[in-house]
Amino acid sequence: MEIVINTSPLIFLHGIEKLHLLNALYSKIYIPHAVLHEICDLDIGGLDYTILHASNTVAVASLLGKLHIGEVEVIISALENDIQTVVLDDNAARITAKQLGLDVTGTLGILREGRNKGIITDLASEVNKLQINGMYLSDQLAAEILK
Repeated sequence: MEIVINTSPLIFLHGIEKLHLLNALYSKIYIPHAVLHEICDLDIGGLDYTILHASNTVAVASLLGKLHIGEVEVIISALENDIQTVVLDDNAARITAKQLGLDVTGTLGILREGRNKGIITDLASEVNKLQINGMYLSDQLAAEILK
């Protein structure tokens, strides 16, 4: 499966030393130019990815203001390149992507998939690390992801 990934999942996975999950779970990882610019200080050297450019400037401009540039480029790049799955954590971006017909996962979904594939053995510990690294999770969401 191919994915286009946004900034926050990259930052959070890097923060808990789980970037390797992306290469293990997905056949192709795309990072939009705007996202790459946002993470310029992050060492993602071990990640195998391809850079995408969102070329539809009208579509990009229409979503700016509602969403951040990285989120917009994730969505538009996925649509332009017929990539069905995007990785977004922000709720507004997730809703927009779903409305445009994309499949959406996030940092938690990647961790859960890692557990389902046997790559992660202690999901609760990884979720705790995310919270320590600044990811806000409601008690309800944390409980749901651990089921």
